[in-house]
This record gives sequence, C-alpha cells and structure tokens, in this order.
Amino acid sequence: MPAVLYVIKDKVQKASNDKLLELIIAEHGAALQRFVRVRVGQKDDADDVVQDVYARLAQMSQLEQRVAGRMDTVRNYLFQIAVNIITDRYRKAVVRREFDHVDADEPSTIYGALGSTLSSPERQLEGKRTLQLIQLALNDVKPELQQAFLLSRMDNMSYREISDTMGVSVSTVEKYISAVLVAIRERVLP
Repeated sequence: MPAVLYVIKDKVQKASNDKLLELIIAEHGAALQRFVRVRVGQKDDADDVVQDVYARLAQMSQLEQRVAGRMDTVRNYLFQIAVNIITDRYRKAVVRREFDHVDADEPSTIYGALGSTLSSPERQLEGKRTLQLIQLALNDVKPELQQAFLLSRMDNMSYREISDTMGVSVSTVEKYISAVLVAIRERVLP
C-alpha cells in the first residue's frame, strides 16, 4: 500500500513541477530565447539550446524546492543552465572537429565542422557574393566611416588607436563603426 501512495505522490510532484515549468517558461522564455540567440547566432541552434534548458528543468526532481529560495534569480539560473549547455556543445564540437581532422582555422559554426561542405562550390559562391555585398555597403558610406571600419577590421586597431589616428573621439569612432555595421547588415541581410 505505501508503494501506491509513493507513486501517487510522484504524480502530484510531477504535476507540480510541470505547472512550475510552464510558469517559468511563460515569464522568462522570451528573455532566455534572446539571451541564447545572441550567444549562439543561429536561430535553429538557439532553439535547440532553449529546448535543452527546458528539458533539464523538466528532469529536475523537486524543481519547486530548487527555485523556491531564488525566485528573484530564476532568470539568472536559466541563463546559467543555457551557458553550461552552450559550453558543453562547444566542447563537443571541438572534439568532433579534432576527431574528423578538420583544420580549426576553417570558418565554421560554433557547433562543429561542416567538413567538405565548407569548401563546396556553393559555399564559396555564397562567400564571394557576401563579400561583394559588404564592399557595396562600404562604398555607400562616408569615407571617414569607411576608414574607421577598415582600421578596426583590417588593421586590428583599437578604438582608441583609431581615434588618435583620425583625430576624433572614441565615441565618434564607435558611432562610425556602428553605422557601417548597420549598412552592411542592411545590405547583406535584406
């Protein structure tokens, strides 16, 4: 008879955890999605990480007791879980890349090497088109904006060094580079 009570108690606990998980998702889901998206970059990968966060929460026993003492920091708790998942995925990708003997200097996503598809003709053509769009965007901006951007990206100069070179303030350099990045983004990602 006590085993039946234990099973019933687990179902009540599970229902309580599910309800709490729904409340956490409703309150913090959008912020978690933005947080992960900024760090991962690709929407599909970000969605996977967010789902992994929810899966970890759903698997936790006594979720209510774990978050009861920190209701004001539940968002931080979610973010820390997300950071841990992103770190784990990155480490696995590095191991996978080493196992597949892919050069670590090749451009790839954070989640692993794409192997032969990185140098596929389609990928190369896409890269050339993107570079052409970036060049067009650079041609459309004022010369001082272009100069600040190229000093930053091509000459690896700090904003302070650029401000000294151009004779403008650091905040002006920040504004110049930001304006160029917006122009590039508008051109490349219509």
